[in-house]
Amino acid sequence: MEVPRLRIRRGFEIIGYGLYLEEKDTLIISDTHIGYEEALAEQGIFIPPIQTSEMKNYIAEMIRESHASRLIILGDVKHEFGDVTRQEWRETTMLLEYLKNELGLKVEVVRGNHDNYLIPILKKLEIPFHDPCLIEGEYLFFHGHKPLPVEAFREDVKYIFMGHEHPALALRDRLGVKIKLKALLEGEFLGKKVYVLPAFSPLMPGTEVNIERDLLSPLLREAEINMFKAYGIDIEAGIFDFGEIKYLRLLEAET
Repeated sequence: MEVPRLRIRRGFEIIGYGLYLEEKDTLIISDTHIGYEEALAEQGIFIPPIQTSEMKNYIAEMIRESHASRLIILGDVKHEFGDVTRQEWRETTMLLEYLKNELGLKVEVVRGNHDNYLIPILKKLEIPFHDPCLIEGEYLFFHGHKPLPVEAFREDVKYIFMGHEHPALALRDRLGVKIKLKALLEGEFLGKKVYVLPAFSPLMPGTEVNIERDLLSPLLREAEINMFKAYGIDIEAGIFDFGEIKYLRLLEAET
């Protein structure tokens, strides 16, 4: 399996559903939502528990493409808000051990709103847990379910990376046939560059940002979302620059 890649600015490259920072030799992903199948089963929706093995394969290929030595997960590693379920404990441990021991990655996690009770697993595996954010020089990493932490307003912070929103694009042709692509967003907020990563979970299709709707993230509700650029991502078809969201919303209104 090959994953698509697209350089969007010097030192920044979209690789699959992640973003590679060359200066930090770091791959960023978000929202793996391990254990989602078990949550669906409780609602009477039964699907095979396969997403963790799929994500494991995706990450392995993304690391082969980027040669990154570190992986940052921007929150929502697990799905349930409450205690860790059996599937979450088993599969989270399996995935993180694979990333550390088999791929040799330095793994770090930023806290998301679904990550309650995740700390025992991370402590057992000696994986750093950053709450509410991780700052390294001009880079700030956070999940996005809360307003920006006060540290983000430092002058030396120039880039913000977040998840939570699960951005996606709904595209229709003149006949009304619809396809949905996960998307990575690039924009500005208070003079800082903002990158919103898609949900890495293959079971999370995402929030259609090219349709007028209330957004989840406090930052994106305050930002000029229409001016953000959207990159549609399909693992098999590639990565596509769709331009600014305002034009996609006009197109959606016409169709």
